[in-house]
Amino acid sequence: MKNKVGVIGDLDSIIGFRALGMTVMACEDKNRANKILEQWQEDCYSIIFITEPLARELGEEKMEEWRNTWLPSLVIIPSAKEEACLGRDTLRTAVRRATGIDLLSHI
Repeated sequence: MKNKVGVIGDLDSIIGFRALGMTVMACEDKNRANKILEQWQEDCYSIIFITEPLARELGEEKMEEWRNTWLPSLVIIPSAKEEACLGRDTLRTAVRRATGIDLLSHI
C-alpha cells in the first residue's frame, strides 16, 4: 500500500510540495478544509501538512481532535505569509509533555 501525503493551506505556502509528489489543495476556508481533511482520511492518507493560518482557522478543539486520531498524522507547517508561532508552540508543548522539561524554551 502506497502512503499518501497531502498538503493543505494557502497556495503560496504549499505549491512547492507538489514537486515532491504530494497532493496539494489550496484552501483558506475552514468548512472546505474540514471536507478535504475528512475526504483524505477516507482515502487513507498517512500524513497531512496544514499551514498555521488554516490550523488556527479550524480552531484548537478541531485540531486536538485530529491530533488524537491514529491516521492521518496532522502536521502544522509555517505559512509563507506570516511568522511561525503555532507550530512552534505545539512542538514545544509536545516535548514538554513527553519529557517533563521545557527543552525548547529558547525558541
